Amino acid sequence: MRTSDLFITSTESLRRNTSRSLLTILGIVIGIAAVIVMLSIGQGAQGYVLNQVANLGSDVLFVEPGAGDAGGGPPSPFTQQTLKLSDADALKKRGPFSIISSVVITSAPVTAQENSTFTSVAGTDEYQLDIFPAEMALGRFIDHEDVTSNSRVAVLGWDIAKDLFGDQDPIGERITVKNLPARVIGVVTPQGSKFFSNLDKRIYLPVTTTQRELLNVDYVSYISAKAIGDIDVAKDDVRAILRDTHAINNPNGDLAKDDFMVSSQSDAVNTIAGVGFALTLLLASIAAISLVVGGIGIMNMMLVSVTERTREIGLRKAIGGTEQNILGQFLLEAVILTLMGGFLGITIGIIVSFLASLLLGSFVDGWAFVIPPSAIAASFIVATVVGIAFGYYPAKRAAKLDPIEALRYE
Repeated sequence: MRTSDLFITSTESLRRNTSRSLLTILGIVIGIAAVIVMLSIGQGAQGYVLNQVANLGSDVLFVEPGAGDAGGGPPSPFTQQTLKLSDADALKKRGPFSIISSVVITSAPVTAQENSTFTSVAGTDEYQLDIFPAEMALGRFIDHEDVTSNSRVAVLGWDIAKDLFGDQDPIGERITVKNLPARVIGVVTPQGSKFFSNLDKRIYLPVTTTQRELLNVDYVSYISAKAIGDIDVAKDDVRAILRDTHAINNPNGDLAKDDFMVSSQSDAVNTIAGVGFALTLLLASIAAISLVVGGIGIMNMMLVSVTERTREIGLRKAIGGTEQNILGQFLLEAVILTLMGGFLGITIGIIVSFLASLLLGSFVDGWAFVIPPSAIAASFIVATVVGIAFGYYPAKRAAKLDPIEALRYE
C-alpha cells in the first residue's frame, strides 16, 4: 500500500468517528496547552525577576547582614543586623571603591495635609542616585549636610507625591513619617519597580535621621558600593575589611563564619537563573502528567477501534494486506490524533498564556508575554512520541490478527 493511500485510509477512518476522535485527543490538547502555559509563566517569572537586577551594573556590590554566600538565597527576616555606618566608613577608607552608599529600609505611615498612606521609607545618603541613577523631577536630593546634621527633610517618589499632594507643588510642604515631621525638598521622576519594590511609592530620608529619630537603631539594612577594577577582587577586599572591623577570626575564608554577605549582579543573575530553570522544569513536569493520561486515552480508543474493525482487518488481510500495512494504518491513525491534539493544544496554550500575561501584567509591573520557541517544537515532538508509544500496541495487535478468525468475528 502506498503512503498516500495509507494516509487517506487513516484519515477517512478517523473522520467516520469524529466525535470519538475529538474526545480521545482531549487529554493531549489539555496536556500540551498546560505545558506551554506553565513554561510561559515560568519564563515570564524568570524574565521579570532578572529584569529587577538587570540595571544594577556589573561593578556594583551589595553587603547585607547574615552569614554565608549570597548565592544561597534571600536573607532571613530574623537575621541579626550587623552592618553599621562605621563599616561603610571603613570601606571608603580602605576599599577599592569609587562610591559607597548606606541604606536602612523600613515601612511607616505617612500623612500630609488631609491625606495619609502607608509606604516604604529608605534612609539613605547623598550617593543613592550615583548607585541607582534617577533624575529629579522637582527640587533636589539629600546631600551630605542633610546626613551629617540629621536634617528632617524628605524626597518623595513620583507616585507618593501624587498620592499626598495631587497636582500641588510639594516642595517646602510638611509631611509626617510615623511621628517624625519632615520638609519635602524634592520629587524623583518615575522609576517603576526594581528589586521587587515600587520605587515610585518610596520616601527617602537622610540615613542618620532615619536611624536616630525614626527607628532608634544604629544599623543599616545594606551597603552598596561601586568597585574600581576586578569585581571578584573587590568582593575579597570587602570580606577582608569587614572581618577586621567585626573582629571575625576567619583565616581560611569560610563564608559561614562571617556575619555578612557580599554579592554582585552576576551572583543574583546566576541564582535567579538556576531557581527559574528549576521552577520552569517543575511546572512543566507537573503539566506533562496530563500527556500520559492523554496517551492512555488514545491507546484505549485504538484498542476499541481494533475490536470494532476486526472483520475489516480480516478482509484487508484476505485480499492481500500485509501485517506492515495494518500496523502502519493503525499507527498512523494514532499519530494523526496526537498531532491534531498537539496543534490544538499549542493554539490554546498560546492564547491562554497571552491572557495570563495580561492578567499578571495588571498586578505586576514589567511582566512580559513569553512563549519559548523550544516549547512549541517540543510539543510537536512529544505529541508524535506519545502517538507512537501508545499507538504501537493496538496497531501491533491489529496486525497480528489471524485473517480467518477475524472474518468469523461477530
